[in-house]
Amino acid sequence: MLVTASLAHAQSPGAGVAPAPAATGAPAAAPATTGAPTAAPATTGAPAAAPATGAAAETPAATGAAAAAPAAAGEDAIAARLAASEKRSAELEKRLEAVEEAQAAPPEQDDNKDLFRIYGFVDVGVQRTWVPENSGLAAALPQANATNFVVGNLNLYLDAQPTDHFRFLGELRFTTAPGGSPVPVDAAMLPPGVVARTTTQPYGTFDSTAIAMGSPITYGGLVSIERAHIDWTRFNLFKVRVGQFFTPIGIYNVDHGSPVLITAAIPYFITSRLFPTRQTGIMIYGSTFAGPWELGYNAYVSNGRNEDAPFAFDDNRGFGGRLHASYEDPGKMTLKLGASFIASSSRDWVADYKIGDFNPDIHATWSFQEYTGAGDVSLDIGTTRLRAEAAVVRVVYDEGKRQGGFGVYAPDAWKTSTYAVAAHRLDFLNMEPFVIGAALHAPFYGHDTMFQLGGGLNFYITPDVTLRTQVLRTTMTVLRDQPPGVPEIEDFNTTSALARLILAF
Repeated sequence: MLVTASLAHAQSPGAGVAPAPAATGAPAAAPATTGAPTAAPATTGAPAAAPATGAAAETPAATGAAAAAPAAAGEDAIAARLAASEKRSAELEKRLEAVEEAQAAPPEQDDNKDLFRIYGFVDVGVQRTWVPENSGLAAALPQANATNFVVGNLNLYLDAQPTDHFRFLGELRFTTAPGGSPVPVDAAMLPPGVVARTTTQPYGTFDSTAIAMGSPITYGGLVSIERAHIDWTRFNLFKVRVGQFFTPIGIYNVDHGSPVLITAAIPYFITSRLFPTRQTGIMIYGSTFAGPWELGYNAYVSNGRNEDAPFAFDDNRGFGGRLHASYEDPGKMTLKLGASFIASSSRDWVADYKIGDFNPDIHATWSFQEYTGAGDVSLDIGTTRLRAEAAVVRVVYDEGKRQGGFGVYAPDAWKTSTYAVAAHRLDFLNMEPFVIGAALHAPFYGHDTMFQLGGGLNFYITPDVTLRTQVLRTTMTVLRDQPPGVPEIEDFNTTSALARLILAF
């Protein structure tokens, strides 16, 4: 605004530009300085306008003196005008210099529209999951086998760029958790014969800080920090990010917001936590062009995966990176390819206190290292969209530090996961049907393989409002050979149906 206002002021007729024509018009008055009779009318002096009378009119000396007086008066007037013009020109030059300085200086704070912005999205809808009654999954999902209206996500982005080349991006998710989650019941309250019990966490709580007595119960949940990082973006090929960020792997883990996804449900490739979905550390990234291709990279060091805390319990760092390339033919085809690698570790933290020992025994009951390799491809041809990802993970436990209990412990293992989505946008009602298939193989305590098959229909109501629907069938099975004498593990099937109305703002 400073630059625009100054330029407008400098060009305004009432703001000091008028002297410029006076300066350029000065040569027109120059003939008055030559003493020519035609110059006299150009001046405003009265003597030049009065007719000569008496003897003075007949005396050459008097005639010369009379002619010299108007000429001198004209010169003084011109000199005064030139001085005034020069003064005003100097003032104009100062104003123009101020404009140039404002153009060269960083933008004013109040003129930067991206100084601080808040935006986000929300999705609400209805869902139902059918699971076998009295199963372990039914015990973990109290909402199973019942139709529920739900608030899926309420995410706010805090986006600030107070100065050139520095940007902060935070994402907060507001949830209703832990309300309704299964929690253990005090053993003293158990009926005879029951060794353990879980029940749902009350959704509301009494507000003891309320001013008025008898205030209603307060309902609320947790606030999750999805990401919070500061970026330095001076160079396209070398940028720096510090804070908590989404692990740069694949498609869904980075573009995780409901408005930009194809499916209504996040693929199990992500929700299985086969790899850390977000990390806290420092990352460098950038991109450049090579002909029609854009080539980019990410490389980072972090606290590593830690299921119990966002900070590290030791000095074992996690690190990883991603290489990606994209090609775009506007309106026809867009192709994106990516390859990622992650190396991280995880452990728990335990402090045992003993009677008579003032120094607690601090150690880990489980710890492991994991190495992940992943690839992804994204292809858009016209209004057809294809997405696919795959990952291979190697997990190696430290000696004597395996997870489990009661004689069943997790082995060192290879884990694999993949999914593929295909969608096509139709002109009719702006609909987009899609199908999805997924698979996961890992040494679970019971089933070791999972298959998913589903599909849905999206309706793009406005650029900011979308309705997504999806049905998903999941089968848990066993592919490994069963030891002799061990009861056969039967397949475990579930079906989910959901609809989400999504609004971006």
